Amino acid sequence: MERALSKSILWAAAAALLAGQAAPGADQFRARQARGWDERASEGRCAIKVWVDDEVNIFLEGDLVTFETVRGQRARDAGTECTQPLPRGAALADFQFKGIDGRGQVDLIEAPERRNNYRAWVRIRDPKGGGEEHHFRLSWRQNWTSYGSQRQERIPERATRDTRQEGDSVCFYRDRDFRGESYCARAGDDVANVGPQWNDRFRSVRFFGRARSVEVYQDEGYRGASERILRDEPDLSRVVRNGANFDRSITSLRVR
Repeated sequence: MERALSKSILWAAAAALLAGQAAPGADQFRARQARGWDERASEGRCAIKVWVDDEVNIFLEGDLVTFETVRGQRARDAGTECTQPLPRGAALADFQFKGIDGRGQVDLIEAPERRNNYRAWVRIRDPKGGGEEHHFRLSWRQNWTSYGSQRQERIPERATRDTRQEGDSVCFYRDRDFRGESYCARAGDDVANVGPQWNDRFRSVRFFGRARSVEVYQDEGYRGASERILRDEPDLSRVVRNGANFDRSITSLRVR
């Protein structure tokens, strides 16, 4: 019974995180930039340091870290830092996990890949009485052909581009699941109005390169309801703010 309950809690938490929301008992923060931080470097790593009492799930996506406490006192950061964000797509290569310090059991549950939106998942179980700091390291290589341009993931053949997509960009699609014509904007672009051809037409969004977020607005000039999107979303109706979703209701945006 206890095992079944624990499994239910685990999957509920994972589902909430996949929906872009922190689960109850979860803390999210941006990892500190370590000395030598360089988003263009061919190699990167994150040193995760966390105080744990019993059991916690730890997720890393880009430089966003989530501690989801399953049992025991709430987990807390003890000095997590990264040398660059965890890459996405074909830019990510040779991902490695290594436990460094701490009692109990530390396991890599999922390596970052396309099906989990390139998010790493590590679980720590430390059932001994009292909490203790744990330290593990995630490392990788980054396959950039040149700065700002990477070997991109293959886009489904049914998707066509109205603007050329390359490097660090975000593309919106007329249909769900990244299908149909697309509108793309590069990291750093502020688009006050996507224009009459695209206004209120977007139904899904995909990230490329090192684009990390897009702020979407329902009205032109960055007005109206807004939401920050951090990952690929095949169905924008699941992006909700105050009861309103962003399916076919985006007019302006900012890409970072």
